[in-house]
Amino acid sequence: MKKVLVVEDDPMVAMINMEYISKISQLEIVGHAVNKQEIFEYLQKFKVDLILMDIFLGGESGLEILQAVRGEGYTVDIIMITSANGSEDIKKALSLGCLDYLIKPFDFERFKCAIKKFHDKNELFNEKKIVQEDLDRLNIIKKENFEILPKGLNEKTLNGIINKIDNLNGKEFNIKEICELTEMSNVTIKKYLDYLEKIDYIKENIIYGNIGRPQYVYKKI
Repeated sequence: MKKVLVVEDDPMVAMINMEYISKISQLEIVGHAVNKQEIFEYLQKFKVDLILMDIFLGGESGLEILQAVRGEGYTVDIIMITSANGSEDIKKALSLGCLDYLIKPFDFERFKCAIKKFHDKNELFNEKKIVQEDLDRLNIIKKENFEILPKGLNEKTLNGIINKIDNLNGKEFNIKEICELTEMSNVTIKKYLDYLEKIDYIKENIIYGNIGRPQYVYKKI
């Protein structure tokens, strides 16, 4: 079980975050902190694997706390949670090794995507030997999550489509199948698949049959 520390000064929000965590297997809530002092007390007492931290904690800054945690040599994974979407805050959080950045309000599907990134990273670094392809895949996850989306694409919709693709466990799929899973139109799905292909999250193959148009199929890289 991976130990998770929730850092949030709003009791209601903290309760919602802990409820989300309780729905996911292999995660164990180790505690709830509201300030920098309590965070370091937990880090010294437990082997914390993941911190969910709001960027605004009363009179303290989550970014400054993140910087302090890194300054003390802790490599714990941290997911920042905030109502702010300023690019400078996101850029700084990433530079300090933030694993993911959730902008309120976010739903459980988006939360699961963040936790999947956490599990994927841990699974990769548990391997005795890491190959370039695995590192590239990890970089693709970061790129997909933080790159400014092209006009007309929505982050929530994108993450919902990614979640459906991930659930296919590497199987090939076509546009129609994703349309049925998401209840979206062909035109909409095609735009998102084109984007995912552009950032090397999926690859496109063309199957030529004896009759009719060629069929486009996709597969997660």
